Amino acid sequence: MVKRNKWLDKRGQKIIIIVCLSFLVGVMGGAIAANVMGTDAKSELITWMKDGTQIQQAGSFTAVFWKYVKYDIVIWLGGWLQLGLFLSGTAFLLRSISLGFASAMMMVTYGVKGLGSAMFAILPQNIILIPAYIFIMCAAIYYLLGWKEGNGKRGLKRERRRKQTEYCIIFLASIVLVAVGAGIEVALYPL
Repeated sequence: MVKRNKWLDKRGQKIIIIVCLSFLVGVMGGAIAANVMGTDAKSELITWMKDGTQIQQAGSFTAVFWKYVKYDIVIWLGGWLQLGLFLSGTAFLLRSISLGFASAMMMVTYGVKGLGSAMFAILPQNIILIPAYIFIMCAAIYYLLGWKEGNGKRGLKRERRRKQTEYCIIFLASIVLVAVGAGIEVALYPL
């Protein structure tokens, strides 16, 4: 009888820690970028943000869902490719940097009120979206590193098919989480 590894084995734990730390570094990098921008660029962006909030209208569920699922798809596709770690990592890091940048710019633009604005405008949907992205990124790395495992040709084929099925199920679960996050954004900000 072959002993199966559990998902949260030593390798899985290391992957989760690295992914969470890289997300945190990305958020901090985005926040730092927002704070060290030149004064001209910062004032132009602040003006654009203030004008944009007056005419902003939330899109349909489909538009909001597509906005978030793009990252999920790119991260998931990276789990299938040989050099997919760079593809997945880039999309994941871009998402974390954009969150940090947007939050910091709201605080720079609106001062103390910006903290509340960031909490109510960015936080609700991201309570669901951030774990979804971390979940799919961890799965992409885990499966990317484990595609070649198996015993013999039959064992390799069977194990590979099982892992591919698991990875697709994980992707579908992450899409459900992204849909919930998009639904929260559409429900909270209809106009």
